[in-house]
Amino acid sequence: MSLIDAFLIDFETVDFESDSKIAKEVLYEFQKNCNYVNGDNCNFVLDSPITSAGWYFAKLFLSGQFGKKLYELNTDQIDSSKGKKFEDKFVSWLTANFKKRKCQAYLKIASEMK
Repeated sequence: MSLIDAFLIDFETVDFESDSKIAKEVLYEFQKNCNYVNGDNCNFVLDSPITSAGWYFAKLFLSGQFGKKLYELNTDQIDSSKGKKFEDKFVSWLTANFKKRKCQAYLKIASEMK
């Protein structure tokens, strides 16, 4: 795994209210699994969306520390996800976890901060 300081992920959906709620629930569960129970929400942020043609476009920020811990706990699943680079595999794994909960948002890496 390459060292990433943070992830900036494009979060695109036609139902922001529902999909953002599901995404946050999943991420809160991941925080709990990582023993990040301080509740300060510094591990991820989903910003307010902008809208265009019925779509909502937002940015999802994940701290590098949170990403690293998620990788440590889910190495096999992430490594076997679609993509060539670690960042693509990580976003593919995250998307799959959101979709299991019926989140229909599209995720793609917007930026990696090294």
